[in-house]
Amino acid sequence: MQAQVIEPPVKLSGVSVNILLFIFSWASSAKVDAIRRAGAEVQHFGTDGLDTEEHARQYAIDNAMTYVSPYNDADVIVGQASCGVEIANQINNVDALFVAVGGGGLIAGVAGFLRSVNPRMQVIGCQPTAAPIMAASIKARRLLDMPSETTLSDGTAGAIEAGAITFDLCQKLVDDYALVPEEEIALAMREFIDAHHMLLEGAAGVALAGLKQFSQHCQGRNVVVIICGANINRDTLRKII
Repeated sequence: MQAQVIEPPVKLSGVSVNILLFIFSWASSAKVDAIRRAGAEVQHFGTDGLDTEEHARQYAIDNAMTYVSPYNDADVIVGQASCGVEIANQINNVDALFVAVGGGGLIAGVAGFLRSVNPRMQVIGCQPTAAPIMAASIKARRLLDMPSETTLSDGTAGAIEAGAITFDLCQKLVDDYALVPEEEIALAMREFIDAHHMLLEGAAGVALAGLKQFSQHCQGRNVVVIICGANINRDTLRKII
């Protein structure tokens, strides 16, 4: 998870803006490089996503800028629901959906739309055992302030902002959680690369590894796993293969 601050000008969907993105210190260098190539400024702050978000929010206030949360924002969630629209256009009926979960924006958006198409669809949130914040919070029925350990799935690591709208959405929309250790994430990533000759990042590997945990329950069903990114640097790629 990372936090963003936007202020005027650069062309973004026809609007002239400058983009400053704060990201925690151990985020994937491939992700940082891609953001910079797109024209945004990137600054590192903190070792946990929540530290980064809080810093970015205060920075926006202090500098009269607009803060954009990576997940705790209704418009961001609606935008991510567009993935659900694309899925529904390709598959007549989705029986089960597997999505990596960090702050919960992606799974809330996609599951929210697909549940309107098929209310009986099963939704499985997938998290690394090194950073199971949403799953643990749902179990505790309150948002927990938990540290994240280092994980291949940097895109889902980090604590969740207090009062995040995604917590209630995940309570309503997610049926179960798959918690996967690092070796299972790495194995799922290797198998995907071998089978599809495509790169993927750790968060996508989490969703695939989650499916493997539920494989016996998915026989003969239409199952969707969201491959939520391919931002993996060379050092990490060498380690997993």
